[in-house]
Amino acid sequence: MKLPLLLMNALNQAGLQGDWTLTPVAGGDTARSGVLEDGVSRYFVKQHRNPLLLEAEARGLEALAASLRVPRVVHCYSSSEGGVLILEHLPIASLTGSNQWMAAGAALACLHRVEGPARYGSHPDNFIGASPQSNADHGDWITFFANERLTPQLQRATQRGLPPEAAERTARVIEQLDRWLASRPACARVHGDLWQGNLGQVNGEPVFYDPACYHGDPQVDLAMLNLFGGVPAAFYQGYQAEYPTTLRYQAWPVYDLYHWLNHYTLFGGQYARAVDDTARRLLASR
Repeated sequence: MKLPLLLMNALNQAGLQGDWTLTPVAGGDTARSGVLEDGVSRYFVKQHRNPLLLEAEARGLEALAASLRVPRVVHCYSSSEGGVLILEHLPIASLTGSNQWMAAGAALACLHRVEGPARYGSHPDNFIGASPQSNADHGDWITFFANERLTPQLQRATQRGLPPEAAERTARVIEQLDRWLASRPACARVHGDLWQGNLGQVNGEPVFYDPACYHGDPQVDLAMLNLFGGVPAAFYQGYQAEYPTTLRYQAWPVYDLYHWLNHYTLFGGQYARAVDDTARRLLASR
């Protein structure tokens, strides 16, 4: 198949000459993805009409690379027509068995145990899925999570049609965040979009991808890993071995609420129930 002009321009700018073929890859809700190969080399490519989204992803991968195995950024191309992100191609497979999950927990702990800056956020603005994500810095975590996370998402969800009862309960949660969140938890670089679909392995080594990085409470990553089903106990064994810490479960539903709001904004439908149920449980908790 003939390559899109946008991709051809990106390859030329990257100095990747050759007779390339592109095989689309199913899945992914934000960018069009595919495997690019010429019989010798192989790359994973993402294309999106908003180049800022792919630039942000490239920055996030480069930020994580010091602590985690991530796909290497080969080139990021931006133009008025859109953007292309060219990545190292990795044969990523799902995590299987206790040893692989333990290694994944240990790897994430190595990211989280590195102390970040004194202020939360402290990373260029980026995206969570296709939604803008502000990383304006704050000295107080509760203020950061209210102003830069929950409030903007509630505004978007309300504009999308979130039922008034769910919106009202979510607003009450935001007003009472000090019930569940600490003002000054640990401040570390976090992946930011770490559901289980953004974590895998290559030859047993854990690989992390599709980040939405910033500096914040490490518990945000632990919470999101459980958003669509729990992870094995071996993961926590590996995590605690590298970074002994208290799992503050009372904060996890607050962090979940951010992602449920975003899912409702992006996909609508059944996620209104997830937003409302999460807000209800928080308000009913002691």
